[in-house]
Amino acid sequence: MMKGEQADYVIPLDKAFSFPPKKRVTKALAVVRAFVKKHTRYTNLGVTNEVNHFLHKHSKNIPKRIPATLLKDGSRIVVFLQGGKELAEFKKKKDEQRKKETKKDGKKGKEEVKKETVESKEEKAAAEEKKQKLEDKKEKESAAKAAGIKRGTA
Repeated sequence: MMKGEQADYVIPLDKAFSFPPKKRVTKALAVVRAFVKKHTRYTNLGVTNEVNHFLHKHSKNIPKRIPATLLKDGSRIVVFLQGGKELAEFKKKKDEQRKKETKKDGKKGKEEVKKETVESKEEKAAAEEKKQKLEDKKEKESAAKAAGIKRGTA
């Protein structure tokens, strides 16, 4: 099971060598997917073009192992080559998105602040109204008890 958002693995492609040379690349990709599913327990996964090109580049003689980095992207796992260009680009994009999200969360517009104050005033008024109704009900019940009348509550 993968701990955290990133994990480095060396994926063995031994099972792909039981197939004829022309089918090894596609079988190697299937082996990569099966390995990732087994080790991360995620079914939604993607293999980057870099990994795909690496396997196709060596299609006549695929490597026995692939050094891979697995990154968690929301509810998806993405497979990168270790030390690859796509990994660095992906991390930069993710960092930029996080910075934008924190800026949006940190700064609220004047309209949003006004809406929040109006909503909080309405909530306070509703709470006070409920308290007043409860007090009135208690007073009526205590007066009824004093008079010896039983009230039916439904």
